[in-house]
Amino acid sequence: MKPSDKMIELFEGATVVLTGAASGIGRALATLLYQCGATIHAFDINQNGLDELVGSLSGKNGKIHPRCVSVSDLAEYSLAVDEVYKISPKVDFLFNNAGVTLLGEAQNLPFERWKWLLDINLMGVVNGTHLIYPKMIAEGSGHIINTASIAGSTGYATAAAYTASKGAVLEFSRSLRAEACNHGIRISVACPGYVNSSIFSQDRIVGADRESMIKDLPVRMLTPEMAAWGFLDGVVKNKEKIIFPFTAKFLWTLSCWTPSLLGIFHRRFMRIFQRH
Repeated sequence: MKPSDKMIELFEGATVVLTGAASGIGRALATLLYQCGATIHAFDINQNGLDELVGSLSGKNGKIHPRCVSVSDLAEYSLAVDEVYKISPKVDFLFNNAGVTLLGEAQNLPFERWKWLLDINLMGVVNGTHLIYPKMIAEGSGHIINTASIAGSTGYATAAAYTASKGAVLEFSRSLRAEACNHGIRISVACPGYVNSSIFSQDRIVGADRESMIKDLPVRMLTPEMAAWGFLDGVVKNKEKIIFPFTAKFLWTLSCWTPSLLGIFHRRFMRIFQRH
């Protein structure tokens, strides 16, 4: 998908720090931002994925600086941010996008996997904000976009760890927004529906088969490219909550007004795992 004229207007010449850039939504965001003419500092723990990303970009629209970084390691992340500011005088946009999932009934998930997920999905957002937000305050401008999920609002049987992290990102973003507006900083949180990316790999599913799980999802999955376009469209419109597509908006409304109706979906998720 190509960027809109308004996306190009907003991101052309802007400096972006993007985590989770090597695959899924992150890779699609990097590609779209590059097409807009942004300078992208692309962070990911997957060096091969970063190399493939850089190799896939063509033309002279933007610039990309890939770095192998673990967002859960504050010291490593801090060194990477120092390198960013040696190249770019300021960061205009921070996409706290790195994330993983873990599916399975809560009693079957090893503790180490809970911690692994929370360190990336929640502390990765906290670490990025901790390192870059104060610098944005000093500049008096900037926009932070945190990747949550519609599941952070609705809950998701068999995804307690994942939804806990995304629910925390939602509330972190809401609270930070209330503070940041006093400093001229914008905060958005993206809540896409289901996205068909590597986040749903078999090694992150405990007690069920990936294909059976995907087949039984109640709605059609978005491609990473569609999700990335939805992210940037929401940023262009300066939305506080970027919720898409329509099915995600519908589930969000149910979670706010009639959450008991979501039990239909939860029971369906449970059946997938209880068949195995």
